[in-house]
Amino acid sequence: LTKQLQITKREIKELPDGYAFRLPSEASTVKDAAEWITYERLCCPFFDFGLEVERNGGAMWLRLTGREGVKPFIRAEFGI
Repeated sequence: LTKQLQITKREIKELPDGYAFRLPSEASTVKDAAEWITYERLCCPFFDFGLEVERNGGAMWLRLTGREGVKPFIRAEFGI
């Protein structure tokens, strides 16, 4: 799932405490992102996860944030 989300990301925004990834808002991508969060939170309990789907078919944003030091980890994992 991580690889699939990396392939489908459309935009990356740097946040003060992590990153936000814009993804397609198709139903299958929303489902994949929710499933990915379910698994990822087990191995990475230091992440805060956010999933926002904008109204009227707008963008979907997956936010990964956390404590100081989490940004280098996210960069390495997602090849940013």
